[in-house]
Formats: sequence, structure tokens, C-alpha cells
Amino acid sequence: MKAVRFEETSGVDAIEVVDLESPVPAAGQVLVSVEAATINPVDLSAVTGGLGERIPGTAPWTPGWDLAGVITGVGDGVDAALLGSRVLGFSQWFQSGNGTQAGEVVLPFENVAVATDVLSFEQLTTFGLNGLTALHALNAAKVPDGGTVIVVGASGGVGGFVAQLAAERGFTVIPVGRSTDRDELASAKADALVNSAPLDPSVLVGVKDGGTAVSVTGQYESVRDIHVERVGVQPDKAGLETIVRLAESGALSSNVGKTFPVDQARDAYRSFAEGKSHDRVVITF
Repeated sequence: MKAVRFEETSGVDAIEVVDLESPVPAAGQVLVSVEAATINPVDLSAVTGGLGERIPGTAPWTPGWDLAGVITGVGDGVDAALLGSRVLGFSQWFQSGNGTQAGEVVLPFENVAVATDVLSFEQLTTFGLNGLTALHALNAAKVPDGGTVIVVGASGGVGGFVAQLAAERGFTVIPVGRSTDRDELASAKADALVNSAPLDPSVLVGVKDGGTAVSVTGQYESVRDIHVERVGVQPDKAGLETIVRLAESGALSSNVGKTFPVDQARDAYRSFAEGKSHDRVVITF
């Protein structure tokens, strides 16, 4: 099988496509024949050295956090009836070292959610990392029924999903960008704030006393008894299943900008690095 690999964190030119032996699922795992895998900003950061010592293990590395494909093998304890199922999969590869940008990937069964054929594989994979991150962040915000949430970075990948998820739950969404007037924001008195952009303490002016401010990029310092929390993404089968259900119903949407066959993985990373829109770049297998 073909896999995206890099041995140095020196930039996009370090990306290679290599042939590897097919992995074998162990107990509790599934083997997924990958059809599509998204390039996420954190993958590019790893390749270009932006993560420093946070990159897992030792070279070589296969990057990738999410995939869409078909289960072609199961380990002990996994129902064989799942063979042939389309799935959205998630890999926290900074811990496992097992990225998704390969023709076949082994994942814990808890890291996949079964999907229908409503979405193409190229579309399905784009909901993995960002969708799960957004779900965890919004859940942590604990917005009350009918409440109001400020979404910082709502035009981005994670923030866009936060805004969509919040709207689906019936919350009032206040999108905030760099040009949003802070004096005007002060009148919002929102129940919570979810941030997916670089930290900017000035946005806390829009959160009511005792509200909640959640960020995926760092942790705010608490003011006016505002509860602050930093949220990182974790494997979550129920969360993946929720994301798939909402994506297939149309409640969540994502744009696929460009697709590249795996043999052109270096071009895919270069295109992603040069991209100016939030449309996704996907590698196909």
C-alpha cells in the first residue's frame, strides 16, 4: 500500500510517498481501506517543523488525523458484520504515531463511526478532526437552552463547525472576527464564548459575568468570574457518530477545495500551504 511519509521536519519537500506492508488489526481494531484523507493545518505544521518536540516518536512519520474509507478487516472482539462498512475514522496520531494518510490504516474500533453513502468519501473525511474538535469545544461551553454563544474564528475550519453545531442546537450565534467592534460586542452579554483563533482577551468583554470561555488554541485568564477552559480533541466514538449523523442530514457542511491522488501528496501539501480559502485539501487513495 502507498503511504505519505516524512523523515525530516524541513518543509513540504520532505514529503514522500512510499510502499509499505499492509497492517494487521489486533484485538479491538479494524483495518480500513482508505479512500480519502484530509490535510489539516497541524499536519503541515508537523512537516514544516512548527511542532518541535511535540511530534511523536521518531522518524519516519505518517501524518493525518481523519479518513474516510471501508472496513476490510477486523480484529478479535469486533463484529465481522462490519466488514464492507463505510466509515469516518479519527487518529490522534501525535500519541499513536499512526496517521491516516495511507492506503490502509488500523484504528481502534472506538475511533470509527459507520456512515452511509450520502456523502462522498472526499466530503466525509473533512468532518473528522475539525468536527470532533468543534463538538468537544461547544460541549465544554455548557451553553444553556436558548442561550447565546460568541464564536471567535467562525469563518475557519473548527469555528465554522462550532457555529453550525450551535445553530443546530438552537443557540444564538454571534460570530466575531478581527474587525468586530469590541464596544459593540460588550453589549452581547453572551452565556459563553468558543474560540478557535489566536487568543485575544479583548473578546471576553462580550461574555456575561460568570459565563464560560472555551478555546482550542490556549487558555484565557479568568476575569469577572468567567470560567475558562482549554479543550483538546480526543477519540470519541459517540462524538464521531453525532458528526456523521449531522453531516449526512445537512446540518453540517464542509467544502472540498482540491483533491490530489496520493502519488501527488507533495503537491497536495504545497497547495494546502499556499491556499487562501478555508476549502479543504484531500488526498485520495
